[in-house]
Amino acid sequence: MELFREDGCLTDEGLLAVTKGGLDELGRLETAEHLSYCDRCMDRYTALLTADALETPPKPLRGAVMSNIWVRLMQNTYGRVAVASVAAVLALTMWKTGALGQITRLGSELNTVLPASQTQPVEEDRPAVPEPQGKPVETRADRDNAGKLSGPLQRLLDTVPHTTESNATT
Repeated sequence: MELFREDGCLTDEGLLAVTKGGLDELGRLETAEHLSYCDRCMDRYTALLTADALETPPKPLRGAVMSNIWVRLMQNTYGRVAVASVAAVLALTMWKTGALGQITRLGSELNTVLPASQTQPVEEDRPAVPEPQGKPVETRADRDNAGKLSGPLQRLLDTVPHTTESNATT
């Protein structure tokens, strides 16, 4: 028996012998190797294997199986319709009562109160070491005046009566 044709593909006899198990060890190895890379022969082999008629269920089972499938299909359909209906009713209620407008206005008010450019930096964005602020003291006069208030501010503070803790609690 010839396994391969002149073009290199399996013959019909060779495919039948593979399905019936009538090949020796070398023939099975050659056929398996050929089927691993030849798509046309693999399609023909698969068609031979699946050519058997599928078993049909007996008549009494057909009705029970089909009714079970129908019930499950309707359960899924009604469940989806119920969820969609509730969502639609909620959306219409929010729209008609004005709650949807309040939510959108609240969102826009938040954006006007705190624009994106003024948001607080995330903890990771903050530098580990604080940056120096202010002007360093360079002269002796600057060092002597450091921490002192200017004349008008000092006079203003002097005119305010000082309270101690004992006076503040009574």
